[in-house]
Amino acid sequence: MPANSVSVSDIIRASVCPMQLYLAKSSPANFSEPLRYSVAKQLSYHLGDEFDREKIREELKLTIPNCGEEAFRVLDEMIEVCSKVMWRQALTYDMQVDSGKYNIHGRVDRVFDDSFSIIKGGKAPTHGVYTSDRLQAVCYSICLEEMYGKEFYGRIEYLGSGTVRSVVLSPSDKRLFLTALKEVEKVRRGEIPRPVRGDKCKRCRFAESCKPLERPHTLLDRLKKK
Repeated sequence: MPANSVSVSDIIRASVCPMQLYLAKSSPANFSEPLRYSVAKQLSYHLGDEFDREKIREELKLTIPNCGEEAFRVLDEMIEVCSKVMWRQALTYDMQVDSGKYNIHGRVDRVFDDSFSIIKGGKAPTHGVYTSDRLQAVCYSICLEEMYGKEFYGRIEYLGSGTVRSVVLSPSDKRLFLTALKEVEKVRRGEIPRPVRGDKCKRCRFAESCKPLERPHTLLDRLKKK
């Protein structure tokens, strides 16, 4: 892994709101993996095989602290929809990837000889994939292509709805990646970013502590005051 490498998760966070990344870097780590993702992740190791419900339940008891009926309910729900899909069996799982050119790193859920899959615990959108999922696919494509010298295409596997969506990357997707990477680099330099206000603020764990911070006034700021 390149020195001082940027994680894919930081790039995704910066694309959503640079202030979220800024506050995360200056706050104590308090990470708790979402239940639906934990269940989907465990189920993903069985994609391409016949689902052994009891075996997966036992695995959940080991991997999820205080695993209870809610986890089993979510598992049953996912198995029901995923049983209707013909899944490819991966060559490897949780593969560490990196790019020296862009100084980024991440971990890919499922890797095949020509492609990769990203596991999600929620349901797929009506069309396409979510913006943050596309950006994640860009990051992994860049890393894998640099590591193996050939193109890799990505898929997002939404186990909450048993949906597989291929991701065809465009120039705009790669521009979004470069923009988000620049925001991460600014935060690393100690610059205070502007928060992105919107509906996602309601789900942000930093919503209460996210307040306007002092920063140098720009020409645009001064024009707005006139």
